[in-house]
Amino acid sequence: MSRTIGVVGAGVMGHGIAAVFASSGYNVILSDVQDSFLSAAIDKMKWSLENLYKKGTLKEKAEDIIARVRTTTDLNEFASADYIVEVVKEDSTAKRNVLEKLDSIAGPECIFASNTSTIPITELASMTRRADRFIGLHFSNPPIMMPIVEIILASNTSEKTLSTTEDLVKSIHKEYVTVRKDVPGFLINRLNDRVILESMKMLEAGSDMGNIDAMFRFRLGFPMGICELLDFVGIDTVYNANREMRSRGFSTEESTVLKQKVEVGELGMKSGRGFYPYPKPNVYARPVLLPNEGMFSISPIRLLSSAINEAAWIVRNGVASKEDVDRSMKMAMNWPEGPLEMADRFGLDNVAAMLDKQFKETGSERYRVDPLIQEMLDKGKTGIRKGEGFLAWNADSRNFGPVSYISVDCFAIITLNRPDRLNALNEETWEGIRKALEEALAQERVRSVILTGSGRAFSAGDDIDMMEKWKSSMDAKIWMNTLAQPLLDVISRYPKPIISAVNGIAFGGGCELNMMFDIVIADNTAMFSLPEGLIGAMPPLGSSYGIALISRKLARYALTGDWFSAAEALKLGMVDVVVSGDQLMAVATEYAKKIAKVAPLSVAGIKSSINAVRQTFAGHAKSATDDLLILASSEDFHHGQESFMKKKKPLWRGR
Repeated sequence: MSRTIGVVGAGVMGHGIAAVFASSGYNVILSDVQDSFLSAAIDKMKWSLENLYKKGTLKEKAEDIIARVRTTTDLNEFASADYIVEVVKEDSTAKRNVLEKLDSIAGPECIFASNTSTIPITELASMTRRADRFIGLHFSNPPIMMPIVEIILASNTSEKTLSTTEDLVKSIHKEYVTVRKDVPGFLINRLNDRVILESMKMLEAGSDMGNIDAMFRFRLGFPMGICELLDFVGIDTVYNANREMRSRGFSTEESTVLKQKVEVGELGMKSGRGFYPYPKPNVYARPVLLPNEGMFSISPIRLLSSAINEAAWIVRNGVASKEDVDRSMKMAMNWPEGPLEMADRFGLDNVAAMLDKQFKETGSERYRVDPLIQEMLDKGKTGIRKGEGFLAWNADSRNFGPVSYISVDCFAIITLNRPDRLNALNEETWEGIRKALEEALAQERVRSVILTGSGRAFSAGDDIDMMEKWKSSMDAKIWMNTLAQPLLDVISRYPKPIISAVNGIAFGGGCELNMMFDIVIADNTAMFSLPEGLIGAMPPLGSSYGIALISRKLARYALTGDWFSAAEALKLGMVDVVVSGDQLMAVATEYAKKIAKVAPLSVAGIKSSINAVRQTFAGHAKSATDDLLILASSEDFHHGQESFMKKKKPLWRGR
């Protein structure tokens, strides 16, 4: 293994890389064109190492680490280096001058690596006579902190050079991803460019910057919003990287807003102003961002679909493996999930639909659905809900009559599956929901349950065909005691959170069940109603739990049968979040993932308290169901069912 590492360039990345090698026991030669640059680099290195030592991250004192770093302005001193990392500014001419000189100085076995982020490694290798001993070694900033590097193969990089570099990276306690084809932007920058460009396009189209950043931070769990990140990294740095990748054949576009920021000198933290203001240049103060309802107007599928498409291209073309694609973004950018994981959670059908929409509107090739995504769609591999997408999920799926069940990752999805009847609740459906909930309860890995409907409805309520069979209150009582009440008892005592994803119609029992769930997310086109009175029945949960726990204003809807929108349900407190339909399951799974981060005993305690409150009103619900049973024997009840089936106006007699 190499013991002397040469680092050419003592800027932010250069001295950071030198610190990484020195802290791992290597002797380092650090060079730059002026002694003043080197002196400043050593001071900055000392400051960062001292801070890490105080925090306990490093076991060795800063002065002992720096003692292994020798600075020089003379490249001839690199003759003794076993491995040289070039960290010269992103300029081909400057790099050529350095590499050609180093090539004539370094020993024949010395390996050259470049930390370039945009210039092809093969192009740089061609500037030397050691194409087989040239490789890309791309560190993320700050090198001392970031746990992963990209290893990029040039067209002629030998397996020995790759193996030596892999061993070197392991010895400095870093993870790595291998980029096997030398494409512009490599792996991390290509994916970042897609997300940044899409964010800027939405900003240019009028989306609110605060909502975009809040969506990334508070919904997806990214460490920073995109505009925050650009300010921190440097808007000019990102703009120039995009320009370099475009010039080298990467199919991307220039951002108007980034160009304007660069032209007026609003470069982010470094200039004191970018997207956000800072106390003064080079002084960081985190922008104040607050979670708000507006962040749900920003679709993460829109912002990430082109990055997901790019990830598919990378995998299909053998640039990097699926595992490395996801690992790179989680470790280098601190994404909580990789792009392929998110694609599976969003649903590849939703991702493809978004790409198609954007392609039709813009004609931009970055939106053309990658053949790998289309191939998976053709095979029905749409992601988590099917148990397989980009990734194979450890899924357990089965059907309980007209109710489908799948447990995957940390949650289960229960889907009412009678789309031809708008998921009306018949005997088998009531029983199927209960059995599915009991199954989820028995599976330890399931931390929460998502309930939704197939097709264009959550549920149209109790099936009229079922209710027509009630010839007396005794028939209704049997239904209540054997089907409805057992399910309501399970829900009211359920120790795991239940998340509802309301798609389309939620009428009658379909509306009332949502009053008993913990988190209710609705499609912005969803429609709610308590129409039981219009067919001679009554909403027992809506007139008890609903009034007591949701809102007095529900009385209006119970008494009239009027429809009300998702927005109105949000105002009433029956719905927690309203989103566009393409986001519905994405948001539901967002909450399921967040719940999984909370201590299990804490969740159990919270649910116990919530259930205790609901049990307080159990007597009122029992009284309401008794009233429904009485109504089931009335003439009006049977006349109402018959009138509904024949689509006639009922003539009520009050008996």
